[in-house]
Amino acid sequence: MALDPQRQPRLAIATLLAVACMPVALAQVDPDWLRSWNEAVDARPKTLNSDARIAPADEPGTPLTIHGRIVDPVGKAAPGVIVQAYHRDAEGFDFGPGDDATTTWRLQGWAVTDADGRFTFRTIRPAPDHLGREGAHVHFTLVSERYGRQWASSIYFSDDPLITAAERNRSAASGEFGWVLDVETRDGFQHVEVSLRLDEKTHF
Repeated sequence: MALDPQRQPRLAIATLLAVACMPVALAQVDPDWLRSWNEAVDARPKTLNSDARIAPADEPGTPLTIHGRIVDPVGKAAPGVIVQAYHRDAEGFDFGPGDDATTTWRLQGWAVTDADGRFTFRTIRPAPDHLGREGAHVHFTLVSERYGRQWASSIYFSDDPLITAAERNRSAASGEFGWVLDVETRDGFQHVEVSLRLDEKTHF
């Protein structure tokens, strides 16, 4: 669903994009991550929708759809929040074969939440780290006019054997905002649903 100019004034969208490009103190952010983030911002599509892609349609891997919603710090739907997401490919690499590129993440996408605070990403199921250091996951960074730039919880998959019991318990304790998600398969596609809550202050 594309942004409705009558419900989301162009000035507000321009402000959001300006927030995404605000300078940050290098001491607050890992410099390698910051370089990748800045490259991602530079390459961001000019038009954002609530339904977007991370991996292209021809990317090898199991099709996955992420159904997300974002609420503000008091639990109300948060429309107009820019969502950037990225993850490893089906071989477990962030930047491509060998992960030897010093550039932004290869599989990434941008969306903006609709009037109900919802967004959708169509992608593939990422693989765990190719060295076996951690389970498969998807990263999210949120940008909003009121709350600035924030890192949201990465999501993991409940059927991944690399997810520890302690991690599953911590996620379960967070209730609807848990990050170890059940995977549902429908018509050959995997689906997960995630709820993210904005903090009151910007993170970086």
